[in-house]
Amino acid sequence: MTFYHFINCLFLTFTPIVLLYKFSSLSEYGTIWRTGVGVLAYIVTQVCKLVIIAAVIPPNPLLNHLIDLLGMYWFLVNQNKASIASVKILSIALGWSLGESIFTRLVDFYLNARSLQFDASHLLSATEANIHLVKPGGLCAVVAVEQKWQQVVNCLNNGILCVFVIN
Repeated sequence: MTFYHFINCLFLTFTPIVLLYKFSSLSEYGTIWRTGVGVLAYIVTQVCKLVIIAAVIPPNPLLNHLIDLLGMYWFLVNQNKASIASVKILSIALGWSLGESIFTRLVDFYLNARSLQFDASHLLSATEANIHLVKPGGLCAVVAVEQKWQQVVNCLNNGILCVFVIN
């Protein structure tokens, strides 16, 4: 019975990610590697966050979110191969949430959901993974809009500079 509970927790955690990939524009463009880059972005950002918190600054929730935003920004800027911005944003966000689910929930499910005693906290954790699926998408969208805004501001500044130079 506990094996079924383990499988149920896995399906509840990872099926929405698979369905989002399969039925969105990501599967049409074959962006499985870009989603892997999103998982890599999550890993690199979390390692950098651990090193910064352990060596430099004490833990702070604002600092945690700031480092996550910087990691997403860096990987969104450096992933120029995506021709469509929504594909780039969705692939990084989906990879980020997949990495978060794998590295924070999979080991817990494997070690504790198969125990002899049933615990509903694992079902709550699996449901929480679905809720946390929305957060990286929103953060990536905000970072991408900010990046686009910076490009518009730079174009306006260059245009104003050209007008002053011509006059």
